[in-house]
Amino acid sequence: MNNIRQFSSKEDIQEHACLWISRIDRGLNGDEKVALDTWLRESNAHRQALLDAASLWDDMSVLNELSGLFPQPSARHASKKRGLAKNIVWGMAATFLVMAVAVGIIVQRTWLDNASQFATVNQKVQTGVGEQKNVTLADGSKLHLNTNSLVTVDFSSTSRNIVLLKGEAHFEVAHDTARPFSVTAGNNTVTAVGTAFNLQYVDDNAFELVVTEGKVLVKDRFRATSSNESLFGKRPVTEEGLLMFAGEKATVLGKVEARESMSQNEIDDDLAWQQGMIVFKGEPLESVLIEIGRYTPVRFHISDDNLRKRRVAGYFKVGDIDGLLSALESSFSIKHEKVTDTSIELSAKKG
Repeated sequence: MNNIRQFSSKEDIQEHACLWISRIDRGLNGDEKVALDTWLRESNAHRQALLDAASLWDDMSVLNELSGLFPQPSARHASKKRGLAKNIVWGMAATFLVMAVAVGIIVQRTWLDNASQFATVNQKVQTGVGEQKNVTLADGSKLHLNTNSLVTVDFSSTSRNIVLLKGEAHFEVAHDTARPFSVTAGNNTVTAVGTAFNLQYVDDNAFELVVTEGKVLVKDRFRATSSNESLFGKRPVTEEGLLMFAGEKATVLGKVEARESMSQNEIDDDLAWQQGMIVFKGEPLESVLIEIGRYTPVRFHISDDNLRKRRVAGYFKVGDIDGLLSALESSFSIKHEKVTDTSIELSAKKG
């Protein structure tokens, strides 16, 4: 992650910690490891927020990586350092964290160095591969989480903050002008009052945004937060960011790119996953299989390179691999061979 800056608000520190955890999960490169080390050294609050975020993550690889970032002291030294005193060794804190998460224990932590305490993330919602969830949040907003996705939720009396760490989610936001609803993904935030929109990661920092109702304000999360008056205006561009309205779709990576208007039918097709369907309109087979792969552990291999570009169109049920294979063979002359339970080879039918 580039352009790491020190944040003063508790929400920014929490969001930043959650984003670091998601990147630890997929693996840090050399520059990111240096940037993370710098960020952790800036403040005890940063280190504590990282541990708090990790405690919500059900992946031992992340915890093992944290143990590497905070090396364990020797057993004799560790036995002399207990509690959360000012001079606590961070390696021991990471070790305790691994133990706590492994057995499902949630503990109340206090700040190191007597720093001011703030509320930790209130809730985590996660789906596995092929799983979807509908959740009504504390404010009445509705969250529809797609396959292999993860969000953290932090609501207070003054704000409603969500971090989309991976995957795809659709939000139906309960109206509350006193507490704007903000979703952070990558380097941007999408803020609304009472509206509906869909976010899907397309890589580590970029996401696709579809506004289905109302309007949202897209901002650079590294810029200073100001008022939300622009949410109540009609100007598409503000000093704070860019307003997007119902029926619009764009890719967001720092700035809004490839912005386009969509018909209601196009929106319905784009969000068909909420009804358990996937719609293809002539995409190359290679792209189709990548999308299908989001919903299943089965992996497809294309034996014929010319087959990769064959166009595929139709409505397919999420997770119905047999139905997909049948349609590919009958409608697109693509045969299959099941190599293993989770591996299928595709090739062109001859004759």
